[in-house]
Parts: sequence; C-alpha cells; structure tokens
Amino acid sequence: MKKSITFIKDRTVTGFIILIPIIVIAIVLTDTIKKLIAITAPLTKNITVGGAIFKAIIAILVVVIILVIFFFIGGLIFKTYLGNSFKNWLEKKVLVKIPFYETISSAIQQFTDTDKTNYPVVEVDLNSNNNRILGIITETLSDGRSIVYIPFAPLMNIGQIHIVAKENIKILEISFTEVTEIITKIGFESNKILK
Repeated sequence: MKKSITFIKDRTVTGFIILIPIIVIAIVLTDTIKKLIAITAPLTKNITVGGAIFKAIIAILVVVIILVIFFFIGGLIFKTYLGNSFKNWLEKKVLVKIPFYETISSAIQQFTDTDKTNYPVVEVDLNSNNNRILGIITETLSDGRSIVYIPFAPLMNIGQIHIVAKENIKILEISFTEVTEIITKIGFESNKILK
C-alpha cells in the first residue's frame, strides 16, 4: 500500500512540475498574441490576404524583430568597458539573489554555446546492471566522486542529481549541445554518442 501511495505521489508531483509551466506559458502566449494583434492592427488593417492567422503571424514577426534589435543593442552596450562593469556589478549585487538566476543563466549560456566551460557528458551505471543513463558532470568532489545531473527527457531543466563513483562513469566524446538535442528529441539521433 505504501509503495502504491509513493508511486502515485511521485507521478502526480512530476506531472505537476512539468505540466503547470506548459499550461502557464500557453495561457500567457494566447493573451500576448491577442495583444500583439491589437498593437499591430494599424499595420495590418489594410491587408486583405490571409485573415486572422496572417495578422497574428505579422504581429509576432514585428515583436520578434523589435526584441532582436533591443537585445542586440543591449549586447552592444554590455560589451563596452562601462557596460561590462555595470553588468558585473548588477550580477554580483542584484541578480545572484534572484532564485534560479545562476542556474538559468548557466543553462542559457550552455545551450547557446557562449559559455566555453565544458561539462563532460557521461554514461552512468547507477544500478550495476549494465543499463546506462546519460548525464552531465557538474562538479567533481575532493574524494574523486562526481556530481552527475540526469535530465528527464524531453526536458533538460528537470532531472535528478546523483553522487556517482568514478568507476561507474564513462566520459563520452560528445558536446553539451549535442546531448541536449538527443534528450529533447527523446533519444532520436543517439548515434552521435558513438561518433
């Protein structure tokens, strides 16, 4: 009975953790697209082709272009000496106090290949039964064991952390970006592991 309750609880919590953000994003995007259509109505009111979907696409494209320009200009400013100093001060004094900021920032840098720190991708034998799990070494402890993050496919940002002995780890010749693609594609194109 206790195993059944634990099984149900674990699956319910996992479903909650994964589905709630997806539902929230869908609700926010729906509302945002409606607002974008209203904002870009002066641009699209004379367009007779397409209909509502075409107007939504134009609204999204306009906003994407504006955001790209905004981020590009911000990037230019932060690459200057004064901008870089301000960015470093802002990160050390303000942003590090925001929950999950460092985790999200590190993940974004890894996904975009702007962070050149290499987190080794590994095969992990957790149960000594010759079945392997893909993971990423995030840190090595002073006793030689490693902290390995095991993501849950197809999401990279949800997973488990394990402390694994050195002999149960095989480092793979594959990049973080490549393993991210394999995990988000639920294992398709896994032949990259054997390259």
